[in-house]
Amino acid sequence: MQTITGLMSQYPLQVKSIKLISDKGKKATWSLATSAGTKILKKAPVSKQRLLFLLQAIRHLQKNGAPIPRMVATTDGNDYAEDSSGSCYVLSDAAEGVSPSYVTGDLLLIMKELGKFHMASRGFQSAYTTDEREHLGSWGRGYAKHLDQLERFKGMALSSSNSNRISIKNMKSSKRSRSGKSSSIRSSSSSEFERLFLLHVDKFIDQGKAALHLIQSSPYTNWVNKVAVQKNLCHQDFAAANLIKTRQGLAIIDMDSLTFDLPARDIRKIFNKVMKKHGWSSAKAISMLRAYREVHPLSAEECSVIYADLLFPHLFYGLSSKYFNKRTEWNAPQTIQKLKSLITSDRERQQMLASWDSIVKQS
Repeated sequence: MQTITGLMSQYPLQVKSIKLISDKGKKATWSLATSAGTKILKKAPVSKQRLLFLLQAIRHLQKNGAPIPRMVATTDGNDYAEDSSGSCYVLSDAAEGVSPSYVTGDLLLIMKELGKFHMASRGFQSAYTTDEREHLGSWGRGYAKHLDQLERFKGMALSSSNSNRISIKNMKSSKRSRSGKSSSIRSSSSSEFERLFLLHVDKFIDQGKAALHLIQSSPYTNWVNKVAVQKNLCHQDFAAANLIKTRQGLAIIDMDSLTFDLPARDIRKIFNKVMKKHGWSSAKAISMLRAYREVHPLSAEECSVIYADLLFPHLFYGLSSKYFNKRTEWNAPQTIQKLKSLITSDRERQQMLASWDSIVKQS
């Protein structure tokens, strides 16, 4: 806390108490009781150049009405403070409230606020050369890369499966020589994940190839060209965890991942997040898309690009990548259960996507 106390001397207010909310090393958050009310201090997990881009973007969004908590300037008038190690911190007003849920009322509020956010982002241009992380026009390369990686994961699973069969055969042979009986051997958790992966990976690869074919056509190119002129920022994680429901409406927090891209990127992400947890439903898709389009118009052609991005197996790829690159955040049984749930729910996902034209017309 001594570091934070020293850091806060750069601000024109008195700190009464400090409470750590979370600390993930490069990224940390504190709640501060100050002479000017409750404030939130965030340690930025990005470079200073990247932070400059984010701060400029936040100012632009706020100017255009996006409900992002007000940043508090240092005594020198800067939007961030810096400690002796070069780490940067941003102080903001605290948004009082709770995280919204994905039930109908809150969900429609989230979709409308997302549409307003995209509208507010239009026209933003960075004043300096900064790390903008632009994804605009790069979907084809991204899809192709992920499909190549799924093929690589498939090869890894096949290799592991063959090794396991050889190992099991040798173990059985050894046990028979000792006891004269064969014994059943349970598959390890890893081989169970790989078995399920191999049973279904080709189906998901086919979905990815179909999505890649769709975005190589004119609707995607036309929208990219349009947004290249309009400019559009994506939040990249416009989800309940990064929103606070206040008396005035929703407040948007955690702006670390802002990037230039089509609005479809954020729409696909919130669709996947909501439907993965609560089931794929055409009725839900209609209400979500309708709420968004009430504040941010989308043409039928643009909705076809959203369809392509929903068709690409982002969720399957994400889980597979974490598993095969050894970055899973769960134990083996939990990881297997996540894969099973994803596979089981894919039929619902395909049924919803099959009615996409009707969804668009009704929204």
